[in-house]
Amino acid sequence: MEQLKTKVEDIMLVDIVFFCAYIQASDYASLRKINTDLLRTAIKATSAVAPNLEVVILQTGGKGYGLEFQDKVRVQPPLHEDLPRIPEPWRSKIFYYDQYDLLMELSKGSKWTFSEIRPDGIVGFAPSSNAMNMAHGIAFYLTLYREAHGVGASVPFPGTRQGYYSTHSDTFQDILSQLEIYVALHREKCVNGSSFNAADGQTVSWAQVWPGLCAYFGLVGCEPQNGSQTSMEDFVNGHMDQWKRLVEVHGLKSDTVENQNWGHTHFMLVDFDFNRDYSLEKARSIGFTERIDTVEGYKIVFDRMVTAKLIPSFR
Repeated sequence: MEQLKTKVEDIMLVDIVFFCAYIQASDYASLRKINTDLLRTAIKATSAVAPNLEVVILQTGGKGYGLEFQDKVRVQPPLHEDLPRIPEPWRSKIFYYDQYDLLMELSKGSKWTFSEIRPDGIVGFAPSSNAMNMAHGIAFYLTLYREAHGVGASVPFPGTRQGYYSTHSDTFQDILSQLEIYVALHREKCVNGSSFNAADGQTVSWAQVWPGLCAYFGLVGCEPQNGSQTSMEDFVNGHMDQWKRLVEVHGLKSDTVENQNWGHTHFMLVDFDFNRDYSLEKARSIGFTERIDTVEGYKIVFDRMVTAKLIPSFR
């Protein structure tokens, strides 16, 4: 505890904690233990040295609805916060449940309460590589596609036709942050353990979004091609010489593409080929009304990536 007081300035004055940390592990059992222990350590330590702690915000995600196991459990949108947890044996693979139950236990008899925020796929910017982020992978892919095929080239969606037209609820990072802050500051509207979906505001499909994303890069987005397609990762790996030239010519940060988590990008654009749209009624019921056009959210992220020298400017 003394170490925490020393390393975190004014930790004693903290009244709100936003917990978004995550550690990857090789199997589900380890994933559950590591991430639940991480949360336990953080909250126990903070609550011990911060007597004014009032609110803990836990960020989870769509895996709590069983999206990772959609071929084994029923996913019936619109997904709302009061849906029951998925059945065993898949239930035991969701560490979000353990984290939620832990906070419910720790908050008993405490002056602080907690709420859970559930984004779907996050559209966000980070100044370096980011493991759970759709926007970075898409931006790197389309940057190289333009470099390889030229301005005005048609870019087939890299997933399936079913996935192209399936519905989902993307979550722009600013909307996510705004909801988390709103919930933290409106404790009187949020009972202990309340959960809220976070999304841009409208249900979308890649058919609606993909053309707009490609247009940012001077490309034309279109439907998936019939037959097999080259994966985004394979395409990028096959054009790394061109990427290195872009880095040199435009002074871009190095190693960002090399460290990109293409597995997550593939998962979100290719494997998630089913309807999974969120209900936002609960967030609206407590007065949260912020929304943004999904393509506009992506464009803001791409602009931030340009400023941070992750991709070249296309303006």
